[in-house]
Amino acid sequence: MRIKTVPTVEGIQRTTAVIAVLAAAVLLIEASSASALSCILGAGLMLANLYALSWTVRTMFALARQTGGATALGLIAAPLKMFLLAGIAFLIIESGRVNVFGFVAGTLTQFIAIFIEVGRVSIWEKLSALSH
Repeated sequence: MRIKTVPTVEGIQRTTAVIAVLAAAVLLIEASSASALSCILGAGLMLANLYALSWTVRTMFALARQTGGATALGLIAAPLKMFLLAGIAFLIIESGRVNVFGFVAGTLTQFIAIFIEVGRVSIWEKLSALSH
């Protein structure tokens, strides 16, 4: 089966935010306020990452259209963005000011959101196919 419709960046970001708030609430009740805040920080980093990815892809396509093909900048932009993300995450954790468990939980909210959004789109596509 092929999925014809894909989740939007906005949908993934919205779902990430909702899951992050729920996860932070659970951490606040079950663990500590430090882990809840760290969860929100991790999720915020993932939201910024998705925004940066969206911007990077649009920029890469714009450069490719202008030059008539792929450019060196376009080819290294995404890996550089990932390197920057890893560096930021390292600096945040290395600072010792965050609860690592909460931060990692927050970063995982985006992966959960992606699975939810892909499933949601797939289910709606199946349901709409049944009604036709």
